[in-house]
Amino acid sequence: MILNFKEKWMAPEIFHGVIVRREKDTRFIEKICDGIKKHSIRIDKKGRWKSGSVIHMATGGRTGRYKCHAIRKCTGTQSVSIKYGGFANAQYSVYVDNRRLTESEVEQLAYNDGFDDVRDFLNWFKDDFHGKIIHWTRLRY
Repeated sequence: MILNFKEKWMAPEIFHGVIVRREKDTRFIEKICDGIKKHSIRIDKKGRWKSGSVIHMATGGRTGRYKCHAIRKCTGTQSVSIKYGGFANAQYSVYVDNRRLTESEVEQLAYNDGFDDVRDFLNWFKDDFHGKIIHWTRLRY
């Protein structure tokens, strides 16, 4: 199965007190090859991702620029939810397999998903989200 990764994204940044968006390299493929990015978070409405599935890590999917950078095996999945507001006045809450993660666990989740920090992670998933963590290592939360 193809797991497509963006090479760039529009990251919000405060410039003279105003939020602007600037293009930022994701470096996801580099982080996968270096062993830094250990999983990917995706919506999986049809339940396609399962342990043992072959993963083609690619960029340019559905374009003329398709390139497979690495091949891994799915070692399992976990459910993940990101919810904004509501819980004890928290700005956000992250749940894996229905367990609320601590702040340090959210930091680790963000880093292991290839983000430089939690701020970038939350800006990527800027709305309530429910999906799966697709693992290709033994790491679990």
